[in-house]
Amino acid sequence: MGEKRRGVYSLPAYAGWSNQQLTKNCGIVPYLFYKKFGFHAVMAGAKTEDSYPYIKYVEGMDVEFLPDVELSTKLDYIRSHAEDMDLLILHGYYPNYVDIVKCYRDLRPEGKIYMELDINLQAADRTPWRSEKVAAVLEACDVIGASCRSMQQYMMRKTPYKVEYIPNGFYDFESVDFTPDFSRKEKIVLTVGRIGTHQKHNELLMEAFAAAANEMPGWSVRFVGRIEEHFKKYIDNYYARFPALKERVVFTGVVTDRNLIAEEYQRAKVFALTSRMEGGTPNVIAEALSAGNYIVTSAIDAAEEATDGGQCGAVFPIEDEIRLTEILRCLSSNGEQLERGGHHAVSYAKEAFDYGRIVDRLYYLLYGECGA
Repeated sequence: MGEKRRGVYSLPAYAGWSNQQLTKNCGIVPYLFYKKFGFHAVMAGAKTEDSYPYIKYVEGMDVEFLPDVELSTKLDYIRSHAEDMDLLILHGYYPNYVDIVKCYRDLRPEGKIYMELDINLQAADRTPWRSEKVAAVLEACDVIGASCRSMQQYMMRKTPYKVEYIPNGFYDFESVDFTPDFSRKEKIVLTVGRIGTHQKHNELLMEAFAAAANEMPGWSVRFVGRIEEHFKKYIDNYYARFPALKERVVFTGVVTDRNLIAEEYQRAKVFALTSRMEGGTPNVIAEALSAGNYIVTSAIDAAEEATDGGQCGAVFPIEDEIRLTEILRCLSSNGEQLERGGHHAVSYAKEAFDYGRIVDRLYYLLYGECGA
């Protein structure tokens, strides 16, 4: 009879998993523990979407849907599976985790807990890090990781616990190749993600492009991702104000084929992120860098990492439309800067955001040894 297979379980604090989270940090980390180290990998949470087409990219990892989002349901799940939960992954700090961690530790005192803090500094400032309840959760964790250095430094100041820098990286799923061919890149500014949320502030890019469009001949902007229903009215009004831009400001809607998403990155010269805030390093940054995109980002917590200190991107103050417009104008006429930055982005992504290397290091931090 062979040795029992170790298990890694990823649990949300409240809501369940979205389809896109299967191929983001929430899913990639347990998936790579399965693929690289032979763990039985599970993502367990309530169903939040009608379908999960990205399951095909994480074949070999189990995605288990709980009947609801109640804390009692998660605790029952832990009790039923504790024997198999050698490693529990938590995402951020939430009050719900007080009970989840206690339940797990009571049943598996020798088990491992990894907490990844995808949190922004504004939200962090509202968290009572030295309270008894928060301390009990952090104390129970074997590894606490922050996905951007500013958050790591913040946590090291606010808590007595060691916090590791563990960025959200990029993983090249089977048959999905983000390697760029710079000769095929087009004059495209790309954004990928949820379109129209207050957080993402996509209208800023639309307005900045409208202001610069006459000085950017041949350039277009592409928004890839689900469009929030309320934002569709804004898009219609935008086209009414700028009818000449209807063919140059394009919304693809949801794209579930990772090959098609890869093509979007490969075509684009620039990737733009206009967020008011982000939790750590957005997954799309690593994807864009891997595809040789020059990064234009608002001054989110991870802006320094996103642009490698300006070597492959530019940063503008949050909500500053004038500065974003200036950057777009400048870049559109500076192909040499874009290509130089794009080539640097690829090498930088391989060095800093390769998820295989990131997970190797996480495994070592947890177990004090290199993986098999």
